Amino acid sequence: YRDKRRPDSVSWSKNLSDDLARRDFTINALAYLPAEAGAKAGDDEKGELIDMHGGQGDLKGKLVRAVGDPDERFAEDALRMMRAARIATDLDFRIDPATEAAIVKHATHLKEISAERIRDEFSRIIMSPRPMRGVVLLHTLSLLRYIAPEIAEGINVKQNGDHIYDVWEHNLRALKYATEKKYSFEVRLASLLHDVAKPRTKRGEGKHSTFYGHEVVGAKMTAEILERLKFSKKQIEKITDLVRWHLFYYNVGEVTESSVRRLLARLGKDGMDELIKVREADRI
Repeated sequence: YRDKRRPDSVSWSKNLSDDLARRDFTINALAYLPAEAGAKAGDDEKGELIDMHGGQGDLKGKLVRAVGDPDERFAEDALRMMRAARIATDLDFRIDPATEAAIVKHATHLKEISAERIRDEFSRIIMSPRPMRGVVLLHTLSLLRYIAPEIAEGINVKQNGDHIYDVWEHNLRALKYATEKKYSFEVRLASLLHDVAKPRTKRGEGKHSTFYGHEVVGAKMTAEILERLKFSKKQIEKITDLVRWHLFYYNVGEVTESSVRRLLARLGKDGMDELIKVREADRI
């Protein structure tokens, strides 16, 4: 597996154990032997579930564990590291300690995987029931630095005013809220990225620190992240606009009709609805 993704060559085997041994995780290394051919429909005769690597026990224990030597499994296919994080997030499973240690050890190999494959797994994490946990897990596994390291810049960056969370947790909780409300993928990702530029625009410390222009810088950073991950032009434009305008001013009696028209002209009605959802996630 010189490209960390596909085997250089393939040799066929008639031994089922060879096939199951090359699977990624034990819960994906189960086989089923059907009942005898020719059995009539409705017969009570059942087939046999073949489990050579303890997959059934790991399913019951809610555990993601590599088949055999985890170092070998991730050396074969580095995308499996993303899959481990995505499966654990999606199913609310734990990752086996030895498997987790191997992911951290081999995390740098994620650089050799195509941006499109990383984007797809990352998107599935964002659309899972627990994306906040998923992003934290990506950081814990040292994978986030090869996906969107800008997000982690907010760790321990204190905010001003009445904020009780640092930038990192604030962005994660905005994503969590957008997920609980079942908002779209674009709204979820914009909620995660809306304050991504605060660490780079922060001036001063304490309650009176400032983040002037973070929405403008954040829009540029968002575009760079999404372009790097090969998102579509349409998605990049939409999510970038949501980050750029998430601080839109809305006080009745103070905003002018012309300013409202300009914003509507740029975003459209649907875009305006999504922008309000991002603002809601931010404020809540």
